[in-house]
Amino acid sequence: MKTQWNLKPFSLDLGHLWDITSGIQLEKDHTAKLTQAWDQFFHKSKTNQIGFFNWPLPENSSQIEEIEGLARKLRQRFQAAICMGIGGSYLGPIALQEILNPLPSNQDFKVQWISNADSAPISRAKNSIHTKKCLAVVISKSGGTTETLAAWFHLSHHFSKDSIVVITDPKQGELRRLSQAEGWHSLPVPPTVGGRFSVLTAVGLFPLALQGIAVRELIEGANYMRELLTDCPTLENPALWYAYSKFLWDKQGHSIQYLMAYDSRMKLLSDWYVQLWAESLGKKELGSKVSVGPNPVSALGTSDQHSLLQLFKEGPRQRIVGFLTAEDPESPQVGTPTFSSPDFDYLTHRTFSELNLLASQATEESLHRGEVPTYRFSLPQLSPFNLGAFIFFQETACALAGELYRVNAFDQPGVEETKKILKGKLTAKP
Repeated sequence: MKTQWNLKPFSLDLGHLWDITSGIQLEKDHTAKLTQAWDQFFHKSKTNQIGFFNWPLPENSSQIEEIEGLARKLRQRFQAAICMGIGGSYLGPIALQEILNPLPSNQDFKVQWISNADSAPISRAKNSIHTKKCLAVVISKSGGTTETLAAWFHLSHHFSKDSIVVITDPKQGELRRLSQAEGWHSLPVPPTVGGRFSVLTAVGLFPLALQGIAVRELIEGANYMRELLTDCPTLENPALWYAYSKFLWDKQGHSIQYLMAYDSRMKLLSDWYVQLWAESLGKKELGSKVSVGPNPVSALGTSDQHSLLQLFKEGPRQRIVGFLTAEDPESPQVGTPTFSSPDFDYLTHRTFSELNLLASQATEESLHRGEVPTYRFSLPQLSPFNLGAFIFFQETACALAGELYRVNAFDQPGVEETKKILKGKLTAKP
């Protein structure tokens, strides 16, 4: 059984999920179960029941060109953008923005987000509008997201029609109707790509392209991963084994499944992982009333290591811990201080990137000694190519987990019910 993969965009080590004394074991029918999961998923992608798996294919390059062309044109006319979106229309794009453009200069095109629709982000947006020539970007797959529409309605009088871009379903929804009636710029979200799987469509690519980020390299990374997962033997497929390993630990009572990023720029990427896996898999089994699904959690090392490690090590055995690290060739050295501290000379020749990596390794070793299941993703650098591949890998693995859990990974009935209740409260007569 294979548990380690050294791939071009990242390496994956699942070994410590399988070498725990009282840990998971291969099911007798695992070959049939894994083969069926892949075949069912691949059939859905081939028959266009789901669209994210086929989005990176070269035949969609004209849509990438449209995204890049509109972004290039508007970058020349505006200084900043106010992007409005929530959930899948926010977490993926902001996660990539935080990694690929963490320290924009005063001359750079600024992208500011309104997700949680409260007074603070609205006030910050108004301040930007008063000081810069701003573009409005309104993102909602359904075209009817309450929080996004509320923010847009409030700010809309600050924007002329040629300073508005709507990213939504190509045919349906209130935002599509408004964009056609008002003559706003618009970009489509492919109908078969769900919101939380849409980061590599216009939803994420357009805000990133506005910032001058090489979005085509993101797609190249995703396509590389698609080819790798499609071409490799089913029983050596890393996404399938990643999903299966986590599935088995959940069935053994380890439903709390952390992804711990050891670079602050990647914290929102682990938050995106939480939404992807939680909203996709926390369901009733198809044809039954049995509730299933893992409890994904995001954490940041080394900060959260100092608050959570004791619980991980000696608390109830309900969790697995994933480590997410990346090499940083630009990381500064700690260096010698302006005062004498010989007891800590071992620190001075290390970079901060090395310090984080060694801290993650020490944590993993300690947890392994305590028989806490762990796994690790290691990226050679935080490049668009590697990140595009990582995102596509997580999306595919999550969809495969849906087949193992016997749920529809692409709907969200619990969320939709809450939306209906909220609309009922908003429309109720006082």
